[in-house]
Amino acid sequence: MQFFKTMEKAKRTRGQLNDKKSKDLSTAEPPRAKRKYSHNKVQGDPSTLKLAAKTLDLPVQDGNADALKLSIGERLPYEFFNCPCTQLARRLLGQTLLRRIGTELLLGRIVETEAYLGAEDKAAHSFNGKKTERNQAMFMSPGTAYVYNIYGMYCCFNISSQGDGCAVLLRALEPISGIQVMRDNRKSKATVKEKHLTNGPSKLCQAFSITKAGFNQTDLTTSDEMWLEYGGEVSDNLVVSCERVNIGYAGDWVDKPLRFYLLNNYCVSVRNKEAENKITKKLEF
Repeated sequence: MQFFKTMEKAKRTRGQLNDKKSKDLSTAEPPRAKRKYSHNKVQGDPSTLKLAAKTLDLPVQDGNADALKLSIGERLPYEFFNCPCTQLARRLLGQTLLRRIGTELLLGRIVETEAYLGAEDKAAHSFNGKKTERNQAMFMSPGTAYVYNIYGMYCCFNISSQGDGCAVLLRALEPISGIQVMRDNRKSKATVKEKHLTNGPSKLCQAFSITKAGFNQTDLTTSDEMWLEYGGEVSDNLVVSCERVNIGYAGDWVDKPLRFYLLNNYCVSVRNKEAENKITKKLEF
């Protein structure tokens, strides 16, 4: 009799442990999603290309994917860009820029952006509603490329958002694929580190061969030479927000936190240690 009582007690104990295990699994955080990319040359139809090989250790949230029904590697549609400028600048972090040159396909992950808010923004080319032949792309449909020349020899690449005269400047990319072509376009030596190929607005334009003549006013939602694909949404805990770079002429707009970049990413053009420390302290708690 004692034997059967012991067996019954063991069964009840196992049942309780299984119930507890099931409860723990149901309340656990979902596993961190990992995206992998390849540094090898990528060829073929852009609509069927798959990214693979280099793990990016970042948590991926699918808030935008759910709302827009996007999946990793899917081309970004008009709806993605059709949002307020500051939101687009933040949303573009983690997305992938693709540039096809012949049989080569260059890929870079967006890691730094700046928002320019149109007529009210003293740092914007469209400040006070100024509209010229040069900045016309800032007034065009969201998702339009605005490429302009600086210093007579370099270019900067922006993407229009909602709002007249509003656009987001791409400041830095993390190279993913087509590294040698980027080096050739930059005319850089083999000893130059990858992070220095695209860690600035003009550098990324040179590396991806983005020119005003070739891409200004291009619709990025339909172009087969340059477009963007969904790479997931980056956690707010990994995004630094701080003042923009080289806008000392913009008066009370100088210190507005309209630059966004990925915390600790090695390709960011200029780091703001004070803003980074604020995030780090929050994470410690």
